[in-house]
Amino acid sequence: MNIVWFKRDLRLHDHEPLRLACLTPQTTLCLHIIEPEFWLQPDTSGRQFDFYIECLSELKTACKQLNIPLCIRIGKVLDILKSIHAHTPITSLYSYQETGNNWTFERDKHIKKWGSDQKISWVEPKQFSVIRG
Repeated sequence: MNIVWFKRDLRLHDHEPLRLACLTPQTTLCLHIIEPEFWLQPDTSGRQFDFYIECLSELKTACKQLNIPLCIRIGKVLDILKSIHAHTPITSLYSYQETGNNWTFERDKHIKKWGSDQKISWVEPKQFSVIRG
């Protein structure tokens, strides 16, 4: 199974990871994870969270209109991916390369290590001209 992980890119229009995942013959699950730890970071705010929830609602509506199932979970990304993988093996993970704060960078390093250990490829197209590393 493929997973398209919507991070802060809560839109369908021109979504390269979704396009790439749909080119494969495997089942694709669209996933968004609300991360409580992220929203406790000093560079986040209630105003940002309110906007984020509005965008998530719009993404859910857009997915429903196109018959694209969107799974929304709350928790730590690694725990949720491990749980999904135990139930239905993940072959590939697709998401934009995030250019967030150090917290998201460290989270993604843990995801990359776990995915590598599980032989899960992670396709991360660049979203902007700003890149990590």
